[in-house]
Amino acid sequence: MNDAAFQFTEGKPFFPMVMSFLAATIGLGPLFDPSQPPPVPLKQVAWYVGRLQPTVGIDMAQVRQGCLAGVITADAAVKSLCGMLLNSAYAVAEPHNDRSPEFEFFRHVRNAVSHGNRFYFAAQEPRRAAAWSGLVIDRARMGKRNPLFGVECVGQTLSPADALALLRVIEDRLPWRQGA
Repeated sequence: MNDAAFQFTEGKPFFPMVMSFLAATIGLGPLFDPSQPPPVPLKQVAWYVGRLQPTVGIDMAQVRQGCLAGVITADAAVKSLCGMLLNSAYAVAEPHNDRSPEFEFFRHVRNAVSHGNRFYFAAQEPRRAAAWSGLVIDRARMGKRNPLFGVECVGQTLSPADALALLRVIEDRLPWRQGA
């Protein structure tokens, strides 16, 4: 992909997940930067209405204080959100796994983000060709001998931009009916 902005198409399988990821990451700046005004008044409580629990209130001032104090960094938040996006998208795409190198790469990425954001290969993995955008997961060295074993997935191996580009490639392989 080039530097031009690309879009996900409304109605396609990954659209709601990608838009949620983008909305969440775009809104992170003021939470971590004390020079920016908070996105909502800090005296406000964010209320979540439940089905099993009537309501849960979250103290917004406590959230921002934690962000400013380094309880979580902006980088860690983006990695976590990216992992959730990749995991959710894989759940949607998995029934359509065509066993292509790109889809196999996506499978290994999903496994990594689901298990501490580090690549893990069982003794007989990787069992099929796995590659995307020039990154090849070495099939000759399995399990702990694989050079990616234990390596951070989102952050060290892939960036959020890479994750979005990968999802775009995978989404284009999925069956989709306009207006469905």
